[in-house]
Amino acid sequence: MWKLPDDSSPAVLTARANINSTHAPDAPSTLPDTALLFFMSGTEHLQARPDCRLLMPKLPRFLLGTPVWQLGDGPCFLDGGRGAPQAVDTLETIAAMGVKRVYCVGMCGAFVPELAPGDLVVPTAAFVEEGTSLHYHETIDEARPDPALHAQLLRIPGARALPIVTTDGVYRQTFRKEALWRAKGTVGVDMETSAMFSVSPLLGVQTAAVLMVSDCHPLREDDPRWRWQMTREMRYRLMDEVLRIVLPETGSGPV
Repeated sequence: MWKLPDDSSPAVLTARANINSTHAPDAPSTLPDTALLFFMSGTEHLQARPDCRLLMPKLPRFLLGTPVWQLGDGPCFLDGGRGAPQAVDTLETIAAMGVKRVYCVGMCGAFVPELAPGDLVVPTAAFVEEGTSLHYHETIDEARPDPALHAQLLRIPGARALPIVTTDGVYRQTFRKEALWRAKGTVGVDMETSAMFSVSPLLGVQTAAVLMVSDCHPLREDDPRWRWQMTREMRYRLMDEVLRIVLPETGSGPV
């Protein structure tokens, strides 16, 4: 069963109740209204900035808490998790703590020849092939970002506005399925974006995403085999590009 059309009963567990429980006795009551969620490793790059301070040692989300950091008096940032369930767990938690704007920063695998590792995609839409969204919507085919935040991220040099697909079946990205994804106009795949886009409006949160192409999938079965191509330097470059766009808007000054 997914979302039931006639279910008005309350949730057994809520983010607010989890925050207020003994599970998180030292959590602050609020967070800054803007957050950067990184769906990849590399946040040590931002932690080394002189204006960075530890805001909270452990976010009281349900699935494996994570430190929360703040840049000056501006946005907070944290690891958003891996996959749609943990991403939305993070989103529900930070929304309950006052976050109103979320910039998602992550990676995608490309399955079109016009993209290469290191290219940046700012998704115009994310087709839903993950299960988390179906617990919030009775039916949903695609989810879209907040227009204002989307336009802001498109100011990153070289960023391209293109649709993607989000899946939670890592090992079921078959050649036939990727051909069908291409036929729908999508260019890459990730594991979080459609869930973030679909749930955010229900929580009163603005959300957009920028994804770096981390790897290029073979288009045919006889092509060279898949290999990982993301580097630490590529992650750091993406983080710097995002901060150049976001920090002036939050009053924290230039990078």
